[in-house]
Amino acid sequence: MKQEDIPQNYHQEAEIQQKVAEGLMSSLIPWQGMLPDGPILEVGCRTGFLTEKLLRQFPEREFLIMDSSSEMLAFCKQRLDEEGLLTDKVRFQLLSSDFFSAEGEERFAMIVSNFAVHWQKDTSLFLQRSTDKLLPGGLILCSFPGNHSYPDWYEHCLKLGLPHTANPLPDVEEVAVKLSMGPMQIDYYENDLYQEFDSSLDFFLHLKRIGAAESTLGKSLNYKQFKLLTDHWDKQADDKVKIKWHIVYLAGKKDLI
Repeated sequence: MKQEDIPQNYHQEAEIQQKVAEGLMSSLIPWQGMLPDGPILEVGCRTGFLTEKLLRQFPEREFLIMDSSSEMLAFCKQRLDEEGLLTDKVRFQLLSSDFFSAEGEERFAMIVSNFAVHWQKDTSLFLQRSTDKLLPGGLILCSFPGNHSYPDWYEHCLKLGLPHTANPLPDVEEVAVKLSMGPMQIDYYENDLYQEFDSSLDFFLHLKRIGAAESTLGKSLNYKQFKLLTDHWDKQADDKVKIKWHIVYLAGKKDLI
């Protein structure tokens, strides 16, 4: 793969994406023997770390690979081609905003999403609609950063009396309760991963590169406020700024109806 073919945010995503993909595959182990016959859908393939693992784990299955970015779909497809994993059983499709709300006959044995569902406006609703696309006995498996991520950001804003402009992340208990109201058996576990940056500014630039910097709540800091925050944060840090990601791994099995 040529350097110019690599999306700008690939290397920034790679570290955390790969760790979470490995955790998601580990959480699949107790469930994989229970899957009904049928295709597998991946929502938000991004850099393809999880896609590659899934294709190796289920070589006999049909796959539909989706992402909201045509650039990432093309990158994922190229990556899989270089690994010799592309067959006529693997399809690629751009994810539209109404995919899960639209009527359609195709149903899936498993729907998987690695670090993507939190981009949705309402994560619980998105996952509820996803379960409608499952076959009876089918599995939904996803990972996402939970609402206890980057606590240092919040604490520094609190100390300085500044607005906390981080976008809200899903509350796993709320998500699990809402999904449990349908014909689903839900299980989840949580752990923390850490990522280091040279400065708080590097962290904020990282959020911008992966498309997470734009506020969904319309909150923002002016230049003086932002400079106050980054200077204070960097002075409190020991050499590196350490960012905590609170990772949620959620699995849901659809009842046999």
